[in-house]
Amino acid sequence: MTLTVSELVGAAGGGALGAALGALGAFSLMGVVVIVATLATTFGPDTGLVEGLAFGPVFGPHVMFASGAAAAAYAAYIRRHESGRDIAKPLITYDKMSILGVGAVFGVLGQLLARAVGEIPLVRAADDSEISMVDSLAVSVVLTALIAAALWARTPLAERMTWVPWQHRASAVLTIGAMGGAIAGSVFLAWPEDSRAMAGLFLYGASAVTLLALVFGAAVPVTHHITLPAALAAGVAAAHTGEATWILVAAVAAGVVSSVVAEGWARLVLERCRMHLDPPAVAIAIMATVLALIKLGLA
Repeated sequence: MTLTVSELVGAAGGGALGAALGALGAFSLMGVVVIVATLATTFGPDTGLVEGLAFGPVFGPHVMFASGAAAAAYAAYIRRHESGRDIAKPLITYDKMSILGVGAVFGVLGQLLARAVGEIPLVRAADDSEISMVDSLAVSVVLTALIAAALWARTPLAERMTWVPWQHRASAVLTIGAMGGAIAGSVFLAWPEDSRAMAGLFLYGASAVTLLALVFGAAVPVTHHITLPAALAAGVAAAHTGEATWILVAAVAAGVVSSVVAEGWARLVLERCRMHLDPPAVAIAIMATVLALIKLGLA
């Protein structure tokens, strides 16, 4: 594994920007870039905008979002930020350049971890196709958060703090999971057939953009960990059937499961933590491997 100077510099810059904007603001900005890149790639497959730009060393969630979350934990540790769980407030507010420095360091760390995890060999299926068993970016987001927690958020909160209060009850978790899965399945079916791999990434970007509302205190559902795995599940189903009904069933089922996984992580781990250990990243990482195993079994 070799990293170029431009990757390291870009990751440092993206990490510092993620800290300055705050993790949620940075994630929403990434969402805009993802939407543009996926649409451009759909109609011009050779652009390279998705891997190189949208999920690259500047705007990728493993850099901009993860560094913003780590910087929030650090800012709370030095008593500049009210809570490391608050990933909405732009940290440039505090006029403390060490916070941006932490963002830069974690941006580089996130890129290094993503590239390292990306070196895990593909698995050859029975039909001779090669399948990636991990989502390297999601795993990187989880790992950088755990490292930041070990540094600046080791003691648990005295009282539990829910992740997304309006998405906490079982009925809400299941309903929003089904809703996101249905949307993902329908968008997958409507997407140009020769570039359907872009459908899930487009939905991931669109879901990310909606989270900008959280920065301004408005309640919106968190769905990027639902729509992406659901679209991936639709792709797995579509490889074995042309029936739209079964493709939609697969998408809805994956959406519900992913929603439950994220909420399960939030209740078991996040609710007592002093920093944001991202439930969506955990859900995407787990679902990517589960869907890869299903794909491997069906090949």
